[in-house]
Amino acid sequence: MSWEQDLAKAYRSPNDLVKLGLISKEQADAVSLVAKQYQFLLSDYYASLIDPNDPDCPIRLQAIPALDEVEVVEREVSDPLQDLKHQPVERVTHRYRNRVLLHLTPNCSMYCRFCFRKTLLNGLKEDLFSGGLEAAFRYLAETVEISEVIFSGGDPFMVTDDQLRRVIAELSGMSHVKRIRFHTRVPVTLPSRVTSGLIEVLGSSRFHPVVVTHFNHPKEITSQAQEAIRSLKQVSLLLNQSVLLKRVNDSVSTLTELSERLFDSGVLPYYLHQLDPSRGTHHFFVEPKEGKRLWERMKEGLPGYLVPRYVVDQVGIPFKKEVEGF
Repeated sequence: MSWEQDLAKAYRSPNDLVKLGLISKEQADAVSLVAKQYQFLLSDYYASLIDPNDPDCPIRLQAIPALDEVEVVEREVSDPLQDLKHQPVERVTHRYRNRVLLHLTPNCSMYCRFCFRKTLLNGLKEDLFSGGLEAAFRYLAETVEISEVIFSGGDPFMVTDDQLRRVIAELSGMSHVKRIRFHTRVPVTLPSRVTSGLIEVLGSSRFHPVVVTHFNHPKEITSQAQEAIRSLKQVSLLLNQSVLLKRVNDSVSTLTELSERLFDSGVLPYYLHQLDPSRGTHHFFVEPKEGKRLWERMKEGLPGYLVPRYVVDQVGIPFKKEVEGF
């Protein structure tokens, strides 16, 4: 079965979740309310990781809409990293001097409930993803200080192999672009997307790509995910960034096991992110003081190379800031 067929089987409505036995008919009404504001998509693969008998299952919490998402919280904003204010041309965000984000698609293999672009992938989708890539390519070609192009969310691996090949070929012709980087949840939520065709595309240019995966919990590191990792390692450097999420991974034991299992699978733990204040995500928020405590405890039980940097992305600062200076 192809990855496109896998995606076509994904669950897209509260009734699908009722049929699966993951929520009750009464809970479906609440999920429907949330889904009207923030779209819902859950792959059959990721759904299979949910413990139907555990309301605190870390997979469930990341995947299934909760009423907390529609609660209005003052600290939350629609564009927490100001992607739209740093958009010189359509499909490009240029916040850091020599690095840019190139937005290929608003599509994801799953719409994570904690997403920092939650509004930008829903109500403001057209603002970030309207238009083609022609203006973006012109901007990248003319702005010679750009040395790295980062493909970010939606998920860049949700385009076809041919589309991705054309984009990489275009960038290959720009001598000042030295690196390309992909941020993706595909190995976590739809590992069947990591096909031989995708690997061939990633390995067919002058670049040695960096692929940043987004594993947040050890339960996500399955045999299928590890197979996807092994394939990607053939043609790329693999790093992982996690988001510190309340009730999902806010414990020393969980974060420590995640780092160890990532490394055993061939991925280097790189970032542990403080949650961005995006609308509809407050119920995942961990106070920085608590996050710092957890991070310090991690260092007691892990070698330094397995301790990810604990960082926060703050507008106006041209780099990821260590939370210890928060």
